[in-house]
Amino acid sequence: MSVIDSMLLPFERVAISIAARWEKSSRLRGAVARQWRRTITSPMEWLSVYALILGGLGVFLLDEPLALLFKETVSGDFEGFLKIVTEVGIAGVWLIPTGILTLVFLLARRIAVSPAARERFTRLAWAPGFVFLSMAVSGLIGSLLKYLVGRSRPQVLFEQGIATFTPFSHGWAVNSFPSGHSQAIFSAMIALALVFPRYSLAYIALAILVASSRVLTTVHYFSDVVAGAWLGIFITLALAKLLSLRGIDVRYRPPGEGGW
Repeated sequence: MSVIDSMLLPFERVAISIAARWEKSSRLRGAVARQWRRTITSPMEWLSVYALILGGLGVFLLDEPLALLFKETVSGDFEGFLKIVTEVGIAGVWLIPTGILTLVFLLARRIAVSPAARERFTRLAWAPGFVFLSMAVSGLIGSLLKYLVGRSRPQVLFEQGIATFTPFSHGWAVNSFPSGHSQAIFSAMIALALVFPRYSLAYIALAILVASSRVLTTVHYFSDVVAGAWLGIFITLALAKLLSLRGIDVRYRPPGEGGW
């Protein structure tokens, strides 16, 4: 059995146990289904509630114990895999190509001759453009929060035995909250899910994987990742709502399928 298999085996057993109990609990399934419908109806409000609860649990109960646990237990091939995965959350991985594509389509729209061609390039520009806009806005807000909060990273806990907040501070060691990788990947993936909803589950799974890697590799505390994920999701949904009010549906529709 490989190192990765041995690490994942306990999680597999837990998942099987949860699935078995889930099948036997009709009342719980009904409650979860009702709450899911509420969440879908008012996603920004309910996601904020979830983030507040999870973030609070992290700050007061989970952050330091989880950081110390993962520092001791995550290593070898599994850690190497996570360090590769976490690179997907670098903002530039998504900002640079989407920014370039947006500019290309806008330039093509400008030089297009027919109204139909201009409409087509406008539609094409919004696909990468919305991803870029969501990431840029949430990233700027995240950077401001990092400066205002000044939370020390888990590395300070490991070296000095303390977890501190130093507001209005710069530097890698004191910019843990919120997680920039989590904000970047969630804003990118939720934006993609709104633009190309067919693969939304895959996008969300990737976002969760990348955000989890930040905690498992002890670069961030659990609550840092929760806050970053919430920020990316909330800003992306808010921007989509604002654009919708202006008559712009960010969902990409090929020519012939209607839409704006």
